[in-house]
Amino acid sequence: MPRSLWPFPKLTPASGLSFWQLQILLVGCAVAVAGIFWLLKGITNPIPPVLFTFIIGNCTWLAVLLAAPVIKQKSPWDWIAYLGVLLPVAAVASWIASVASRIVAGRAEHLLELDWVDIRNGMFFSLLTGVALFISGKARARLEWRNREMEKQITVGQITLQAHEAELQAAHEIQAHLLPHELRR
Repeated sequence: MPRSLWPFPKLTPASGLSFWQLQILLVGCAVAVAGIFWLLKGITNPIPPVLFTFIIGNCTWLAVLLAAPVIKQKSPWDWIAYLGVLLPVAAVASWIASVASRIVAGRAEHLLELDWVDIRNGMFFSLLTGVALFISGKARARLEWRNREMEKQITVGQITLQAHEAELQAAHEIQAHLLPHELRR
């Protein structure tokens, strides 16, 4: 992604997802969550799941992006740090999404009231998708590390092969100089 379109100039994309790729992923998650609610509850308003998905997804992604140095530790500390960042941010983002949902729905009477059902649902879906993305990010990082190691081994192997070819060429030249240039008859 061009740096001019990147909303945070000092931050780099985390877990292989750029900002716009994340938005596309969140659209897919929003459709899936709205579909789950539709299957479980029947006819439902798709706006709250979409709002919740975008607000919680972007807040969580930004928090994980900012906490990346803390999260990049050895297992199991990486999981503890990740969940320590994910769960509180998901709870606060769920409350923000709940307030935004009330504003959009026109129910502003108890605007800042904590709705535990919304927070619980937001944290559940955030945990579900967050853990899946964390596992895939760790697998991707492990594969990239293995690829870099293989590239190093290939480079070392090529250097060794070139050194052996040079030694063989030198040995061939030495043997060629030791042999007589003319054969006696």
